[in-house]
Amino acid sequence: MSRAATVPLVQVSIDRIVSEGHDVKTFVLEPATEPASKRLNYLAGQFLTLRLPVPADRPVMRSYSISTCPVSDPRLAVTVKRSPGGPGSNWLFEQAAPGMTLDVLPPAGYFTLDGADGEVLLFAAGVGITPLYSLCKYALAASDRKVYLHYSGRHRDATPFATALEHLERSHPARMRLDLWMTGTHGRLDGTTVRNILATADAPTVYVCGPAGYQAMVIDALVAAGHPRGSIRTESSGPAPRRP
Repeated sequence: MSRAATVPLVQVSIDRIVSEGHDVKTFVLEPATEPASKRLNYLAGQFLTLRLPVPADRPVMRSYSISTCPVSDPRLAVTVKRSPGGPGSNWLFEQAAPGMTLDVLPPAGYFTLDGADGEVLLFAAGVGITPLYSLCKYALAASDRKVYLHYSGRHRDATPFATALEHLERSHPARMRLDLWMTGTHGRLDGTTVRNILATADAPTVYVCGPAGYQAMVIDALVAAGHPRGSIRTESSGPAPRRP
């Protein structure tokens, strides 16, 4: 039986919609009813599953990563990249508006910060930055851990949260290092660069999120360099749950 069939839905309303660049938007949400507040509690790095009326008689369930931090952001938000032919993302981009009410499942997922106190090394590509942005903010706000974020994007205008991340780095100069890797200029990240980055960190827990090929390359390079697989985390919300 699917999670959607066993877990009660929560109603949220769209507070505002923020453009993050070409075909990427952040949807800031708030509980539509007061009792829903506790059921929207979340951990940095989790995802939210939305029930979208696409079409109205046969809604679809779609999971999107949460981009906010539970201790530093006042409201929960998900960030969505528009997918050609994707009914969920296209509905959100074309039909969703502030004030609209949606049904969601409570936040879920295990791509969360571990309980260690060592360094945190983050590898992100494209919209894979979404849960890592949440983790980065949380690590800086709720711990004393050092954070190194390597973030690959095609070009500056297509790199969500680049400016906000640069501000975080300036605000935490002793604890955060940010590398914005523009593939249009530098080419794609390769295994040699991944191993060189790992060599600068002190036994970190590594979090990786991005396209499947990117994740595989980063993980293979880390393992080849001797980093234990148990200290590498990847984001996966799994298939969207079904609901009649």
